[in-house]
Amino acid sequence: MSDLYPDKFTPIERTVVGESALLLGLLRGRAISIGQLFVEFRDVAPTTTYDAFALALTFLYGAGAVTHRDQIVTVP
Repeated sequence: MSDLYPDKFTPIERTVVGESALLLGLLRGRAISIGQLFVEFRDVAPTTTYDAFALALTFLYGAGAVTHRDQIVTVP
């Protein structure tokens, strides 16, 4: 499981905040299905698990940075 924030032993890429930033970069203001977003996310971060992807996506949704409707994710 990913840590929330980076620390001395955890690089930013392996944290929820870093993975969330990567997801926002992949979205780039377009609408995309969750499945396709995961495929693109795995291309960029192949060692990341689906659990970490879901946690980062939930973090972004809770922060209001993304919206979700009918399995399509968009940036408001």
